[in-house]
Amino acid sequence: MLAQLLIGAWVSRRVRTEADYLVAGRSLGYGLTTFTVFATWFGAETCIGSAGSIYAEGLAGGTADPFGYGLCLLLMGLLFAVPLWRRGLTTLADLFRQRYSPTVERMAVLLMVPSGLLWAAAQIRAFGQVLAASSGWEVDLTITLAAAVVVVYTISGGLLADAWTDLIQGIALIIGLIVVGMAVWQHEGVALTTIPVERLNPFHGYASWLDALEAWAIPVVGSVLSAELVARILGARSARWPAARRLWLPDSICSSA
Repeated sequence: MLAQLLIGAWVSRRVRTEADYLVAGRSLGYGLTTFTVFATWFGAETCIGSAGSIYAEGLAGGTADPFGYGLCLLLMGLLFAVPLWRRGLTTLADLFRQRYSPTVERMAVLLMVPSGLLWAAAQIRAFGQVLAASSGWEVDLTITLAAAVVVVYTISGGLLADAWTDLIQGIALIIGLIVVGMAVWQHEGVALTTIPVERLNPFHGYASWLDALEAWAIPVVGSVLSAELVARILGARSARWPAARRLWLPDSICSSA
């Protein structure tokens, strides 16, 4: 958490324009773009909420996360990412102004802001739960602390600070999952033959294929053009596969180096 705050302060020196703040100056390299999408999409809420849901319901509990939201990312990458990036947008709302009118843009913002707040609240709630479990503090206090940390580094450095902290979070998440997986393997072993077959079926429990289609469509169609995901697409340096020597660093750092 201290590292995230320090990164926010460091990155804030590079923020000079609206584009710097909202889309990281369109300078994110391939590595940073990958990790910021990964850590945003599969963060605390996924590890805590979805893991518990799958533990209780089997793979059917992962209809939304990770399966649905994973398909959502594939759909964005295959169909929407490049056309959106080439429009030179600063926010997703700009698309509605370009395509329709400023009035439609305002209406879109009024619809997107509440949903974005609810999504962020779920992440911060899970973040606070992790802090409470590891510190012994009250959950209300840790949620407040988690929210304060997120607000401070985001206000300080915008999307670029968010991308760098996502890199730290993504690495920590991967290492943590590997360690937990190894610990479970050593202590319990993995015997898939002892797991009931229905728990390994991600479509188990649906009355019909229409019910299954509806459940999967909610995360896929409902989130493919979410503001959080689009912002990271717009912050990418290029729509093309990157040169190996510049996979990670933003343009500003590459040029100063």
